Amino acid sequence: MGTLSLSERREVKDDLCLSEFMIGEPGYSIGEQRRACVEATLEPGSQSGQFLEKLDAATRESAYKRVEAALAKGNLAGAEQAALVYVNTAGDDPAVVAKWSHQMWELVDKRDRRAEHRRKKALANAIGEVSKQYPSMRKMSKQEFASWVAKESNVDGAPMFSSIALKDQEVTLAVKRDELHAAALKLDRIANINDATVARCGCDGRTNVGIAETNFPLYLVRLDPETKRSEVLILPHRQ
Repeated sequence: MGTLSLSERREVKDDLCLSEFMIGEPGYSIGEQRRACVEATLEPGSQSGQFLEKLDAATRESAYKRVEAALAKGNLAGAEQAALVYVNTAGDDPAVVAKWSHQMWELVDKRDRRAEHRRKKALANAIGEVSKQYPSMRKMSKQEFASWVAKESNVDGAPMFSSIALKDQEVTLAVKRDELHAAALKLDRIANINDATVARCGCDGRTNVGIAETNFPLYLVRLDPETKRSEVLILPHRQ
């Protein structure tokens, strides 16, 4: 297109966007249609914005239906995969994303409760052993413990978590999307935090880790009665 004038180049790209939009699937996937229309809208005076909006609306609707179907089946990985398509499409509704986040954590909680029933009898000895490793935790106030968690999760001078919340015997941590890889390399730190939580409450302390931008589930950390250490359970998710 190097020899075309600006108006001619715009017309060519608008025509390509329109033709792919009109042909539609299966001739052109929504992704292919969208790429053509995005490129067209970059040209001054482009008329392709209207088609791009319609494609985004179709993508959101498709992703919405896939999330709802996956949640109904208890398919956490499928729900999150489709939800991320929705989140990454212009015009997403934060209230819908918040609703899905709540439902995903409910699925996680149901599975966790089933596992808890099987492990409850063997926990007492494990809690005692972990508590011996962190004798100073019982005396810490809520603020002191939060400061300890922040220090423990500091990596090369930068915090691993964007937020830290404490409630009773549970710690809730959030990891920003661009820090997911770094967090995955420091799972031992997250396990240590849960060990300290167990020692502080003298109970089956729990740590839940979510993705900051969406609050979708990322990790569960639970005390393993057999190893007498906390174990990081990696939940199915898509980046």
